[in-house]
Amino acid sequence: MHRPRPAVGLSLAVIVVAGVVSGWGTGLAVADPGAAGTLYVNRDVACSDSGAGTQSMPFCTVQAAADVVEPGQTVRIESSGNSTYSGSVTLTRSGTKDAPITFTGAPLGTGGSWAELGPTGSAPALTLKGVHDVRVESLGVRYSGGDAVSVTGSEGVTLDRLSFRRSLVADSGGRGTAVTVDGASSDVIVSRNWISSGYAYGVRVEPGAARVTATTNVVTTPRQGGIVATGTSGADVTSNTVTAPCATGISLDGGSSGALENNVVVSTGAQQSATCPAPTAPLYAVSADSAGQVTGDYNVAANGIGPSARPRPEYSWADAPYATTAALRDATGQGAHDIDGLNAPSALTAPYEHSPFIDSADADAPGELTTDINGAPRVDDPLVADTGTGTGTTTHPDRGAVERQDTIAVPADDMPSPASGVAPFVTSVRTDDATTSWGKPVTTYSVDFGDGSAPVTAAAGPPITHTYATPGTYAATITVTDIDGSSHSVRPQVVAGTATPPATSLSGAAVTNSHGQVAAGDALFTVPEPANAWEVVGRTLAYGDGTQDNLAGGAQQVEHQYPAPGTYTATLTQTDLLGRTTTAKATFNAADAFLPITPQYDTQKTIPAHGVLKLSAATVKADSDGVDAAQLQIVAGAAKASGSLTLYTDGTTRPGTSTISFEPGRTATNEATVKVTPTGSVDLYNGSSGPVTVNVATIGLQSHTQFGRTYHPATPVRLLDTGAVAGGHSVTLAVSGTHGVPADANAVVLNVAATTTKGSGSLTVSPNGTINSGVTGPYWTTGQSASGQIVLPMIPLTDGKVVLHNSSRSSANLVADLVGWYGPSASGSGFQPVSPVRILNTRTGTGTTGGKIARLGAHATLKLKVTGAHGVPASGVNAVDLNLTVPSPSGSGFLVAYADGTSRPGVHSVDFTAGHAVANRALVKVGTDGEIDLYNAGSTSVDVYADLLGDYDVCPVG
Repeated sequence: MHRPRPAVGLSLAVIVVAGVVSGWGTGLAVADPGAAGTLYVNRDVACSDSGAGTQSMPFCTVQAAADVVEPGQTVRIESSGNSTYSGSVTLTRSGTKDAPITFTGAPLGTGGSWAELGPTGSAPALTLKGVHDVRVESLGVRYSGGDAVSVTGSEGVTLDRLSFRRSLVADSGGRGTAVTVDGASSDVIVSRNWISSGYAYGVRVEPGAARVTATTNVVTTPRQGGIVATGTSGADVTSNTVTAPCATGISLDGGSSGALENNVVVSTGAQQSATCPAPTAPLYAVSADSAGQVTGDYNVAANGIGPSARPRPEYSWADAPYATTAALRDATGQGAHDIDGLNAPSALTAPYEHSPFIDSADADAPGELTTDINGAPRVDDPLVADTGTGTGTTTHPDRGAVERQDTIAVPADDMPSPASGVAPFVTSVRTDDATTSWGKPVTTYSVDFGDGSAPVTAAAGPPITHTYATPGTYAATITVTDIDGSSHSVRPQVVAGTATPPATSLSGAAVTNSHGQVAAGDALFTVPEPANAWEVVGRTLAYGDGTQDNLAGGAQQVEHQYPAPGTYTATLTQTDLLGRTTTAKATFNAADAFLPITPQYDTQKTIPAHGVLKLSAATVKADSDGVDAAQLQIVAGAAKASGSLTLYTDGTTRPGTSTISFEPGRTATNEATVKVTPTGSVDLYNGSSGPVTVNVATIGLQSHTQFGRTYHPATPVRLLDTGAVAGGHSVTLAVSGTHGVPADANAVVLNVAATTTKGSGSLTVSPNGTINSGVTGPYWTTGQSASGQIVLPMIPLTDGKVVLHNSSRSSANLVADLVGWYGPSASGSGFQPVSPVRILNTRTGTGTTGGKIARLGAHATLKLKVTGAHGVPASGVNAVDLNLTVPSPSGSGFLVAYADGTSRPGVHSVDFTAGHAVANRALVKVGTDGEIDLYNAGSTSVDVYADLLGDYDVCPVG
């Protein structure tokens, strides 16, 4: 069994880390360097540069600590996560041989992140000026184009385990030096540092310096030179790895003396460029004025083999080039044990198994360490024959900065078990069955449970137990070490959950724009950040329409466009680290918003008896995004026989409903809502035995994707009852801004009527001050009372008044009742179109209490249930869109439709005359019980039909 031999040239504590360290951000375990002699720097907590640098009130800047540090003290630079301390630091205070000054960025315990120094301007990140007995270790240094660390006029300085990271804004051409040692410095050790790409030089020693050791460093892609010592007496360059140099990898010149041993320089065959000026320079160079004072051996010139050999000499010795180690050895006697012609592994990885690098170096080389760049011990590989020298013949280090270690497999059952539970809970780590690739006995297990408790180290065998008392996620570290000191660490996660899973909630609203308009089918769901968010590993929002999204962490607002109007239940499912789930639900009534259109008669056609007029989507202006329904006004005239028209969706079965009733010699009008899906077209069927001429105008659309207006049903109220208005005259009525209708209402819904008519005629209703923007109201004959419900778009910038014009040649009393209004307010109701269906027929008993067949008696009231069937939700309904028909009345009168449970208003919904069928649209507010009332104000009983066209629901969430 082979043991690591003691360190030569430098005494370092063995640091155990997991695997091979990358070039930056590696956690490591370092002994706490001090108690009362420790100064703290931590800008991530409450700090003060005028304080004493205690752990409870640390310095904010590194310079503040550098200005006051005393011999024997340690400056601990702390970081919560690769924190950069910007500001160039200059140290001018010294330690003593027995009480050195130490600067360290290593975290307490194991794991964690190093702190980082970042320069300002062209000054180095760290300058050691005229100091002695100083150690700087375990810090990151950011490169910004200039020198990174400068040692000037100093002695007894050690720079160990620094990580030089290239700045993202650095000049890609490569400038500056990672570590510069000036000619007035001596006894400087540069060890175990990672120097990344971007620098002109990795380590540069200037003329006049003495006793400078560069050992176990990795330098990647240096532009001008990897490790360069010029005019340096006692320059020992040992066990370094330089990869892809764009000039000489390691050189000693200017009369330098010293040793060049155990190094690896790897060529990559780079092409010459502005950033790679000398890719054909030798891998190693010793000048003529230095050759007599330098010994070189046990180095590796990895210049490739066969077709992969690079076009550069491996050596320049005494200024003479040598292509191979054999040529160097034969000519100079140097490099007797050097190796060349290899394709070497990456500088960041250990030599591959059975590599000639392994166990082939000189253990007695000046500056050789007992640990490699990762802090792992120099160990014997039993699978490779030892070919090195020094300290006996059994234990020899590998060449270069990275030592091949025993591969230790930690099985799954050596992980904390259980690895999760509700805090407090006890876990256990087995320590009896890790195996090694070299067959070496495993001697110790060390477990840092990651919760701030002290690590536990025990011999292999008995399990190690621990109680996690506080909820949280913990990165445990299990380090297994074999008898030779090779180690491997695994970092399993342990979850100590809260007693109950984190609660979640979900709410939704329709998307609105800056004008207050609503896209009533476009939901905006709000998902707040849950309590104990650390415990949540996943959230899925299922929208209730067959689609879902996985949500990121934190508070979220998620927009979702529903494919069609309808009631959807969205479900948020949240999963925590223990696999527990919680859910929250929100019901979204994806609906339509109203798009008012200034009415224009788009079509005038004669429909033959029992014929169908097909109106395209373009004709009824329903060919834009997301339109589900159109509101049309239909005028029927020149009929040759009595009958009715039925409006329905093209491509569907014609329903048993009626839209407008007509007869010869009379003109009739009505408004109606019709679904336009799936084709966008609608059909108008003539149910009579004779032809009829129709005029059709679109007064509005309903869309679930476009920004539009919501509906606000009002308790019906009379706005106007004029007495006689002469034929051809008008009356103006204030509507917007009164009776609860806002001034910015986009459309109003009115029941308008003409009574005490002295001749035939019609009524036109228009926004005040407009031309050709009116809606045709009811037509009448002499002596007839006629009414109609109209939706009147209000033209922007008008005064909110409405003009009622008597188009008759004779006088008539004009009546106007407010039913509701549309406006840009999310507090209103969205529309849900349904396929037309007759929900009341007193002739068949449909919709009546108990299915009773009976006319609606004079001065009697009929209650009609309108929710919970035919696609209408059971709750959240504010109004229904109906077509009311009184067929063949035997007397005259009118119906009043209103919300059940409210006082009957004194308004007209449908006026009827003996012997004449009449149909009228009715947007009726719904009672809290889901019912409406129909009151017969006439003196005779009548039959009543009610056809359902859609409903207005709470917008948007029920």
